Amino acid sequence: MSFLGRAKYNLLQYKKRDEPLLQVPEWQILDYRSLTDEELKLGLKNLGIEFENSTIIQFAKSGKSPEEVDFRIASEKKEEAYLYTFEFWRRNCAFCKTISIFCDELDAFINEFDLGKENQEEEILTELFDILDESVDRGMKPKVAFKQLTAYLAHDLESFFYNYIYDQIDMNEETRASELLENIYDYVEGSLWFEFLRVRLLLGASPEEKAAMMSRFLEKLSSKTEIELSFEALYYLIETGHKQLFITTYKNVLKHIKNEDHFLEMLEIIFSYYSLNDLEREENLIRELISQRKKLPPRQKITSTDKQLLSDLI
Repeated sequence: MSFLGRAKYNLLQYKKRDEPLLQVPEWQILDYRSLTDEELKLGLKNLGIEFENSTIIQFAKSGKSPEEVDFRIASEKKEEAYLYTFEFWRRNCAFCKTISIFCDELDAFINEFDLGKENQEEEILTELFDILDESVDRGMKPKVAFKQLTAYLAHDLESFFYNYIYDQIDMNEETRASELLENIYDYVEGSLWFEFLRVRLLLGASPEEKAAMMSRFLEKLSSKTEIELSFEALYYLIETGHKQLFITTYKNVLKHIKNEDHFLEMLEIIFSYYSLNDLEREENLIRELISQRKKLPPRQKITSTDKQLLSDLI
């Protein structure tokens, strides 16, 4: 995937945080947001660029973007100069927030969410929906608008929204979760992950309506190989007491699992099922089995005997 704006460098920062031994030039992962304006200008000066605030401000007023600034220096220094310029622009030219600037701020918002920061201000999400809606109003198809914007992001925007909405549900903020889902749904239509969220958020629907919609969703899921989503659905069916749907879905998921990590997840699901039904002896059996299987390589292929063992547990 090709990245636009400074998304590539945001991604490198996140990777370096998670993989400290990652070898990458320091300028590519420098936290430019932590630098003062004077430090930004000094960085440009060290690259041979005499920088004046008014130069960039006037350039921004002309309707250009940070990506269009050309300091006419050696090509190997241009990307580093861009990163200094980009940050100066972001904080000093708010009157000209380009799509790359907006997405950099959205990346920062998502990063804080990933790090567990609570009570974040959601204005940036409102701004995001406005940008997407305006693109559609100009005649662009929703999924195209969404894809074009995500090229400027280091994060997977679909994954973020799924996790963010899921968190809202967990915090019993179902009305807010429903609003977010409806705002983003047209842009991710066709994703079974978001259809699953929609099933979970049937506010005001009767138990019969919820069960019917869940059944339709599970029928679609049965023809796919969305293993991780299948696991999510199984846990949800346990929590909501849909016993027969759980058993049917469990048997179907067995057809698709391949590796030891899938096997362990199925054991965890069975453990949850036994726990909810107060089957203490069976819980202890699964706990011991999990302990034994954790010693095996997670990517090791499972056998038909393993699948039969899982089948016999239900």
